[in-house]
Amino acid sequence: MNDHLRGLTAAVDSELLAGLDPRRGTLEAAMHYALTVSGKRLRPLLFLTLVEALGREARHHVGLASALEIIHTYSLIHDDLPVMDDDDLRRGMPTVHKKFNEAIALLAGDTLLTFAFEKIAAAPLPAAQVVEIMGLLTRCIGKEGMAQGQALDLEFRGDAARIAEIHRLKTAELIKGSLLAADIVAGCDPGRRLLLERAGIALGTGFQLADDLLDVTGDEKEAGKKLRKDGGNQSPNAVLYFGLEAVRARIDELYREAVGLVGQLGIGFPPFLFLMKSMLYRSQ
Repeated sequence: MNDHLRGLTAAVDSELLAGLDPRRGTLEAAMHYALTVSGKRLRPLLFLTLVEALGREARHHVGLASALEIIHTYSLIHDDLPVMDDDDLRRGMPTVHKKFNEAIALLAGDTLLTFAFEKIAAAPLPAAQVVEIMGLLTRCIGKEGMAQGQALDLEFRGDAARIAEIHRLKTAELIKGSLLAADIVAGCDPGRRLLLERAGIALGTGFQLADDLLDVTGDEKEAGKKLRKDGGNQSPNAVLYFGLEAVRARIDELYREAVGLVGQLGIGFPPFLFLMKSMLYRSQ
């Protein structure tokens, strides 16, 4: 199974850089740099392993999978900027605005977002499916999803009741979108779509809670970024408001919920199930 996931990861990593040449100027150099910084590639791997679980060939859709990682990377570049989270390190490497400058980082993030949709437009799918995936992902990352979550995060002033909504919008929506994109590739089934949507939100929320937990209890060298910042900048970290044990218990609940929903669909593909578990129970 590990060999299988490593093979898919290598295919995604190669596709991420297809069409980019850092010799063409600072903008492409910054985009290329951001995409070569090592990462878990969870969103494309979730998509590809679910595509396989639903009976399709994953390797045919690596371009679409790479678009999910490119979208995620654009959001990280912007999130790291001084006007947002103001981070100097990402995955153990200097953030894009530290490696280059803030203006180039802003442009690199913007251009990666458009680059992602170039990848989606080139997907080997009927036009109707491509358009449906575009509509899905724009909703997941726009004013009804990730961007709105980022805005609410910036505006957070200690109202613990808003944390679940921020986590859903900021993190879970794109993870949900990764699952639903696989469903579109496999041929939409309304009943399956509803269960996958709920599973995606449970997974994504649990993933963000695990990140909150990591910020409080993790090791900075393993995480590759500065930890224990949330307490000082009034971030919506659930651990700070509900405590370690409550957050761990909630992660357990969300994991059982996601596994149960996937189980109702008869999905037992080991790589996909492994990824689900590793997202919510992690050390970095």
